[in-house]
Amino acid sequence: MPVKNKKLHIRVKTDQNKNRKAIDPLDPLFWSQEWEKAVKTSSLSRKNTSPDRWTEYWSHISKSYGTRIQCESKIVDEIVRILLFEKVLTKESEVLDIGCGPGTFAMPFARFVNHVLALDPAIKMIDTLREEAQRQGLSNISLLCQRWEDSLFLKEFDFAFASFSPAICNAESLLKMHQASRKHCCLITSSNAENFRVRNELWERILGEPFHSSTFHIVYPFNYLYASGFRPQIRFLKNEVCYEEPVDVVIDRYEHYFRMFIGLNASTQRIIRQYFEDLADEGIVKTHEEKAFAIMWWAVEK
Repeated sequence: MPVKNKKLHIRVKTDQNKNRKAIDPLDPLFWSQEWEKAVKTSSLSRKNTSPDRWTEYWSHISKSYGTRIQCESKIVDEIVRILLFEKVLTKESEVLDIGCGPGTFAMPFARFVNHVLALDPAIKMIDTLREEAQRQGLSNISLLCQRWEDSLFLKEFDFAFASFSPAICNAESLLKMHQASRKHCCLITSSNAENFRVRNELWERILGEPFHSSTFHIVYPFNYLYASGFRPQIRFLKNEVCYEEPVDVVIDRYEHYFRMFIGLNASTQRIIRQYFEDLADEGIVKTHEEKAFAIMWWAVEK
């Protein structure tokens, strides 16, 4: 029975010591609420940036981000290989890629499946994907510039997919993803804290506080699905990626990033520029990031 037809029955127990009612951790509602708490206490949420500003940011960096993900090609190829081996992706698959970006997974998927619908709210991300798909001769990708919350798909795909997508940010959006598929879903997210060293160091220098967020941790969607009666499969991957980018490109990206949270004054710009100029060698910034992925997939029917 699909989750969409399942009503959540809240099981409560009395905490004798505190004289209050607590939700059973085996109830999906417990994990739905814990996920919401993680979002509310995230450094990103506390700075009250808007979805529109995020969309503008992703559009602005679309070209450089498209180049950046080429450094992650080995990881992407390994993930695609796993999904093909597990037969959740097949040559007949109709795929939905939620928050597709510049085509990080949409284009590799297109080489092995029947069709991919790539959805993203940032128009320039969609344009970047279109240009690269045409260059690679991939004609089985359809593009949709739309917010996930404004979309409605009911069992229209064999495989609904999202990778580190801000669109899948709570139980409701995960359930919506589940309902879009008639066979399988896959969510790729973090298996540790948001350990983006460069961003975190700059955050503390500019905002004067440590960065904290567990919004994209696998613990919330996994346990929500498990408590709902599903048994997701998980594979964990770790990989160190080295990015090499022109210093002005990196400075521009981080200036636009922090502009979403604070007024970007001359002092903030100096901090960002000095940080990356100190890292640069002959105009190129090399940064190393350890990627810790959780690849979770599940059948939509129990």
